[in-house]
Order: sequence, then structure tokens, then C-alpha cells
Amino acid sequence: MMGVSKVDPAAITFDWAESLDTKDWTRLESILAPQLTVDYTEVTGQNWDAMPAQDFVAMVSDPGFIGDPLVDSQHFIGAFKYETVSEDCIVGSHQLRAAHQRYTGSDKKVVEAKGHCHALMQHTYVRIEGEWKLAGLKPKVYWTEFDFDKIFKSRS
Repeated sequence: MMGVSKVDPAAITFDWAESLDTKDWTRLESILAPQLTVDYTEVTGQNWDAMPAQDFVAMVSDPGFIGDPLVDSQHFIGAFKYETVSEDCIVGSHQLRAAHQRYTGSDKKVVEAKGHCHALMQHTYVRIEGEWKLAGLKPKVYWTEFDFDKIFKSRS
């Protein structure tokens, strides 16, 4: 049928996680809606109702956050469920374990700190001009392990 797009929110969430873990910011930008609702209250204390996609990419790729070359991460996506809000909007709830390690140097031989976050990640997907995009993120942090507070250096 013409005009019908395939809905695959799991693939969007997979690309979100992989783009963070591989620091592939072009891949991340390709799955984002032009504006996002970002509620990182439980992670950074910040919340945005309409953050431009390029600002979101700049934030997560910042050397004070996931973009730090001394920080490795792996965002494991567990069980999930979806709720259809409208024909152009779906909300997904995903179990998440985000493992992080900070190294002392670029050779990544000595671990300075490790910290892991266990959460439920809510992703909002919207259909824009026939294509599904990630339009919202809201993690609910259950707990952290080890020295999660030592992973990300303060952003300037």
C-alpha cells in the first residue's frame, strides 16, 4: 500500500543504543525526529520539552558525557512493550542496563572507574512524513552500581 510505513521501534531503539556505544553520531542523528522531548531529570537533572535533534547529538557526544573518548559503554536492552498512542505515535518501555567504564588513558589498559545504571527507558516514536523517528527519551533510574558518579567529567 502506498503511503504505509513499516513500524519497527525495536530497530530504532537498537540503533539508539549502538550509536551511543560506538560513538556513531551520524547514525544517532539519522533516527531522530527534528525535535525531541528529553527528560533526563533522573540522569543529569535536566529536562527539555523541545530539544532540536542536533542539540541532543551535541549533548550526548560532548566530551563531558558519552562522547568522552576515555568512556566506553554498552546499553543492554531487555524486555520491552509498546503502547500505540495514535496512528503516528507509539511509546515504548524498555528494560535497560547501561554499563560504563572510564579509563585512565587512551590505551584503555587501566580502568579508572566503572559504573552501571539499571533503568526503564521510555522512548517515544513518531511518524514524520511516513518515516518513524525517535522523538522522546525518559529514563526511570532504578539503581546504579559501583562509581557511576565518577564516569562522566563535568561539562564546561
